[in-house]
Amino acid sequence: MTAQDFLDWMDRCGLKTARSVEDALGTGRNAAARYVAAAKAGKDVALPRYMRLAMSAFAQHLKPWDEYRR
Repeated sequence: MTAQDFLDWMDRCGLKTARSVEDALGTGRNAAARYVAAAKAGKDVALPRYMRLAMSAFAQHLKPWDEYRR
């Protein structure tokens, strides 16, 4: 993912810090800090597919699967 794509996602979701990214995605503190630092340095962010899917879900205000009533 390009640095600009990641920063655009953060902006769209109202996330300002690595801590907010950590909370939004449920990722570890160090991983979130690496993602944000890389993006702010203009470097592409190497994210696994499941993380990119989580970003899409968060941006669309989706809940975790087990929180839906069926």
